[in-house]
Amino acid sequence: MIKRILLTLLLISPLSFADWGDVYDCEMTNFSEVTLDGDKKNSKLEKFKFKLDKNRNAMVFGKGGYFENRVGKLDSDYAWVSKETWEATHEYGRYVFNNGKLLHSFVRNVGITTVTANCDKF
Repeated sequence: MIKRILLTLLLISPLSFADWGDVYDCEMTNFSEVTLDGDKKNSKLEKFKFKLDKNRNAMVFGKGGYFENRVGKLDSDYAWVSKETWEATHEYGRYVFNNGKLLHSFVRNVGITTVTANCDKF
């Protein structure tokens, strides 16, 4: 019984919520492109990091890889940072983050690129 109470307290602790300045370490679970003709190409899965920057109101990605140095502006209508749920936009697509899961899509005139990833806060 005590173990259950302690586990519940840890799970609802403010430490488990997102906050500005938090850094997320992510690993792709899917990285693919689909052309207008329906051809699908899977790309090599990558690891990447981003942080929540309050001054920029954005997800700021680190160096290297597909997301190198991108800044995804948080959409105020869909940003509940403290609840680990938000949406963001960049000229190269859209991001949706929900409880450790990231979805990215980029639609252009030759097809669509999609990325899914699992992310841990550290």
